Amino acid sequence: MHRTNIIFKVLPLTFFTALVFFTNVDAQNNVPTKLNSASVVKDTVFVNGVIRSAASKNAIGGISVSVPGYAAAISDDSGYFKIAVHDLQSVLYLSGDGLQDKQVALRGRNKVTVDLFEQGYNSQYASASLVFGKKPKDYIPYSIQAFSADNRWGQSVTETPDSYLQGKIAGLNVIRHSGTPGIGANMALNGINSFNATNQPLIVVDGVPFDNNEYGHSLVLGNMYNPLSDIDIKDIDNITVIKGGNSTYGTKGANGVILITTARSQELATRIDFAAYGGYNFLPSNLPVMNADDYRIMLSELLKTKGLSAEQIDDLPYMNDHKSADDYYTYHNNTDWQRQVLNSSYNNNYYLKVTGGDNIAKYALSLGYLTNGGVLKNADLNKYQMRFNGDLLLSKKLTASVNLGLVSTQQNLMEQGGEGVLSPLSIALIKAPFLGVNVRDDNGVASPNLSDYDTFRVSNPVAISNNMQGKNKSYRFTGTVKFNYELNDNFSIKTILGLTFDKMQEDMFVPEAGIVPDTLQTAVAFNRSGSNMARYSSFYNNTALSYTKQFNSNHKLQVDLGYRVENNKYENEYGHGYNSATDEFVSVGMGSSSLRTVGGSNGKWNWMNNYLHGDYSIKDRYYIALNVAADASSRFGKQAPDGLSLGGVKFALNPSLALGWLISSEQFFKNVRFVDNLKLRASFSRVGNDDIGNYSARTYYESQNLVGSQGIVRGNIGNPALEWETTDQLNVGLDAALFNERLNFSFDYFHNKSYNVITIDQTAEYVGIDNIVSNNSTLGNNGINLALNARLINHKFKWDFGINLGKYTNKVSKFPIGALLTDYVGATYITKAGAAANQFYGFKTQGVFSSDAEAQASGLQYEDAAGNIVSFAGGDVKFYDKDGNHIINDADRVVIGNPNPTLFGGISNDFSWKHWTLNTLFTFSQGNDIYNYTRMQLESMSNYNNQSDAVNNRWRYDGQQTSVPRAAWGDPAGNARFSDRWIEDGSYLRLRTVTLSYDIPVKTATLKYVRIYLTGNNLFTWTKYLGYDPEFSSTNSLYGQGVDLGLAPVYKTVQAGVRLGF
Repeated sequence: MHRTNIIFKVLPLTFFTALVFFTNVDAQNNVPTKLNSASVVKDTVFVNGVIRSAASKNAIGGISVSVPGYAAAISDDSGYFKIAVHDLQSVLYLSGDGLQDKQVALRGRNKVTVDLFEQGYNSQYASASLVFGKKPKDYIPYSIQAFSADNRWGQSVTETPDSYLQGKIAGLNVIRHSGTPGIGANMALNGINSFNATNQPLIVVDGVPFDNNEYGHSLVLGNMYNPLSDIDIKDIDNITVIKGGNSTYGTKGANGVILITTARSQELATRIDFAAYGGYNFLPSNLPVMNADDYRIMLSELLKTKGLSAEQIDDLPYMNDHKSADDYYTYHNNTDWQRQVLNSSYNNNYYLKVTGGDNIAKYALSLGYLTNGGVLKNADLNKYQMRFNGDLLLSKKLTASVNLGLVSTQQNLMEQGGEGVLSPLSIALIKAPFLGVNVRDDNGVASPNLSDYDTFRVSNPVAISNNMQGKNKSYRFTGTVKFNYELNDNFSIKTILGLTFDKMQEDMFVPEAGIVPDTLQTAVAFNRSGSNMARYSSFYNNTALSYTKQFNSNHKLQVDLGYRVENNKYENEYGHGYNSATDEFVSVGMGSSSLRTVGGSNGKWNWMNNYLHGDYSIKDRYYIALNVAADASSRFGKQAPDGLSLGGVKFALNPSLALGWLISSEQFFKNVRFVDNLKLRASFSRVGNDDIGNYSARTYYESQNLVGSQGIVRGNIGNPALEWETTDQLNVGLDAALFNERLNFSFDYFHNKSYNVITIDQTAEYVGIDNIVSNNSTLGNNGINLALNARLINHKFKWDFGINLGKYTNKVSKFPIGALLTDYVGATYITKAGAAANQFYGFKTQGVFSSDAEAQASGLQYEDAAGNIVSFAGGDVKFYDKDGNHIINDADRVVIGNPNPTLFGGISNDFSWKHWTLNTLFTFSQGNDIYNYTRMQLESMSNYNNQSDAVNNRWRYDGQQTSVPRAAWGDPAGNARFSDRWIEDGSYLRLRTVTLSYDIPVKTATLKYVRIYLTGNNLFTWTKYLGYDPEFSSTNSLYGQGVDLGLAPVYKTVQAGVRLGF
């Protein structure tokens, strides 16, 4: 009945069948492995060869060549080596300082010539840091992509680890939230797996899961806390992304796993690195809005539709052109409001790293300071960070490692996006341009006092930008201790202990001066204050018994049996205050006690993950990886129908099986010279998502105040059958290195299907609670990934080309509640069975009626605010009548767009010549649609808001042919309703990063090297999108993607830096 039971019946049989098959294949080609000393001498086979530079073809000496556990050799100055091997099917392992590691399958040869590339070359032979240790990529049977962060020193200081991954991993769609410093990015790997739970990959830093969630939403709209920004990119050594085929993290691995390893000391000698960077953030280009003259003309037309006569309009103070009139200079300006709230700024970063040690202990200590001014005025970031990594040899059998991190961040926030009540940028776009920043007297002389909010009840954006306070302070401590004890040659036991403490304090104050008062339920708020504090703590332990064994020369086995436990806790407290005596009193406590509100939330959740991991390889040619995880969580309902029940506790069972065949190591590939490495792999994994709410499976109660009395009321309808979401992942891939490793690629096809997907089911009105959380939906993703790297020129001048592509289609297979419509800032998403999730759902337009006669002939009508059926008129938008009843209403809505891209990725080019290197990265997204909410605000022509230049082409007279409708007060015909008028193509190609570096030759005993950098970010963007920038993500939620709220745009940055090595 349950899929889990079927899987566990099939997996052992599959594993056993594969094991027998590979063992038989091996036995047919294998020689006896039981050797005594005499037979070793008699049967020893020798291989000789030459090692050369892949670029110059010159011989390389000092390279280690080995057959692990059997023999070793060193190449001489002529590159020659000779080594004993088990047989001519053995594999040679090569390594050397400053050069790539490489594995060479003999394939029956007794002479080989091996070319080695420089260290850091993107090769199939490079090692990847995995959950259970390092392995060469060509020995891994499931889908991963790994890279060394060698270029991290030249990266812009505006990057965070999540934004740094953009364009570097095939299938990982990284969308930066906005241009706010440190805000990070939304990440999704291989599509969408959930409607309401997270779609973010699990992040693991130095073996410990890293909680990147925001606890306690910001009081300042459009901002969010990004804990991952606390990791300095220069502290990262390598990143590995597990895309599928490994279920070891159980119900936390449905969206993939990102493994981040921070840098450690690699040498005993003391090394000191110091880097200093300074950069310039460029002012974004303006959106084209009306000047004062065009705005006054449009406003005059608009007021006529409100019922005002020409004489009444002329008598309005802002329409009077007589200099003798009162307030003439108040209403005769031509202010560029965008330039008043946006600015260019600077960024700076100073970084010091000291590494060293001895045979007993090694250490790496880094200290950093960062400032970034951003492009919104008075919205800057300051950060201090420290990281210490240590490795200790406590005895011959006991080792330990320590990772400590401490970060302090201070940031000034400004509200962004939405309806623009307190957003300086949103208000700047709609503010009447004939108004001025400062108060002007009767002679037109500007005073230092800022203007108050205007007669249209629009705030002064400069008053907000200069005087609003939004201070965010955060502190995060992470500590990890790892012990590893070798019981004997085969068995070892390890344990990892991790602690995380995070605190965020946010204080906000909105002054009275220059800002429109807010209307509360019982009062008018003239100034506003807020305080928000969130605390998060976590304890983590991972303890495992490991067994490694090499059975003769051909069979290698690694088994890990262990458990992971994680205890998490968060608290959030907030308060709002109103109407303090003056704008000098900015705390919540200074406000009116009768208007003050306080609240908060807290949560606790526990996770246990019991796992069995097995890696088995035959002749370094056939690979099997088996993982089984059994997860328990405090979030699971006790009556969950799937999984195992032990002692009343539900365990989710998550198996995975991956098979790999290194075809290029076969004897029949001996004469295929252009293929260096070719591996076929296939995997199946069942993983889960436990982000179902801490208490959704239980009934809880909430505090409520009624007429001055405090009590509790039921807060939800608990669902004891609630369980984890389950995702089945099937992956088939091909990895190859061709033409002497000049061309490397990995191709993947994946099919993911998620079951028991969480939906929010609506309840009947008489229940008294709006919804219940349940598992009743299914959705899937199919797609391909391609990661390709090529060395196009390989001489003194080198040119590396790379491309990472991701493509997927999403489809909802089961959605029992019918069609779900979700609204987000005026946009409507539809989710239903048989279609992709979260598509835009609105009205389709067919132009603008050129005349009243054309509108009457169409027979189309609409229902006005009073409930009357009214015919459309000339200048109104012609909407598609889906049901053919000639009444345009919600029944005529159709799918009008999809915010998900059809293709995305990155294109890199790396050039090097002598002491110069040039690195470029282009990122792109194709096929994604955007709802331009900002443009809707600027082209609705229904109120006093300033409008886009585009409305100069609005309909004005009978017979006019135009695509822009008429100006009409209040928009009675709904011309600005959510329709494909506002849906735009969000495709773009961006020159994401350019870094030019130069190594200055130095010859001193103290100074080892000097490297200078010049880096540009976001220098050019090619797009048809009409907003500030086509890249943004205002929320991590599925229902909010592709909506442009007018957040601070991503901006251009140019930075210079120097790195000194001692």
